[in-house]
Amino acid sequence: MDFASPQASGVAAKLAPEYEMFLRPGTDRAAFIQTYLGARGVDCAVISVEGKRHIYVKLPRQGYDATFRVKTIIAHYDIVAQSPGANDNSSSVFCLMDFAARLAHFKGVHNCRIFFTDGEELGSGGVHEQGAFSLASTMQKCGIRDEDIYVFDCVGRGTVPLLGLNVLPPGAPASFAKKFNALKQGVVGIFSSLGLNWVNLPMPYSDNAGFLANGFPAVAITMLPDSEAQTYMAALQAEPDLLRYVQNKDVPPNKTAALHDLLPYTWRLMHTDGDDLASLTPQSFGIIARILDAIALRKTM
Repeated sequence: MDFASPQASGVAAKLAPEYEMFLRPGTDRAAFIQTYLGARGVDCAVISVEGKRHIYVKLPRQGYDATFRVKTIIAHYDIVAQSPGANDNSSSVFCLMDFAARLAHFKGVHNCRIFFTDGEELGSGGVHEQGAFSLASTMQKCGIRDEDIYVFDCVGRGTVPLLGLNVLPPGAPASFAKKFNALKQGVVGIFSSLGLNWVNLPMPYSDNAGFLANGFPAVAITMLPDSEAQTYMAALQAEPDLLRYVQNKDVPPNKTAALHDLLPYTWRLMHTDGDDLASLTPQSFGIIARILDAIALRKTM
């Protein structure tokens, strides 16, 4: 069964008034998500893991079939104190909240699990600090292992989806690499089927890093304006140290500022007061809605 038009997204046609409320300093973002979903008939629960408050969306049981792999779809809701966080990562939160509302009324099998994670912005000191790392570890301990993870981060600017270029953990078994490559190719197939102009380039790590480190196949999806994607691609070819910088690896200290200036402008806005409502492009949300709906319709054994 088909989904409703992607324009059903609360921010696809124009940015919703709720969005501005979500960005206000002092907003309890976890409570906001629960209230927003509840008003649309979607229940959820807070799962506390090592001091982080993750939000799990409860969808009707008839949407699941054990024949197919479960697809876990994630967006972190925490922000840094010095930024409104309009793109990083309120954009993905709103896309997933509206997606959850569509799934709640979907009549077929979607096999989607949705988490809004806490503590992504704490991962600057290493992947083990991420809230997603401890969440993934907890899922493993609960016997949840055979799932595909889709992470959405900073999807509110531009028309070009970027599939993060990941390097698998050292010593990853061939069976894991096979599942990861199948997941990646599935995303590529979705982009192609939707007729999207997309790129596969390195991006700053997000919650996908925490899941990869725990043995879950995980991909990260973001959005960029076309001009920024093209400029970034050229910069990666011209400056070898840029890749190391994006991947949070050591680079010559005297090059740090210059490398930062080579990042897409969208990423340079992250963690600044420039990551505000005015920086977003509403058409981005319609594209992400189409991608999310296509993920829900994808079935793999």
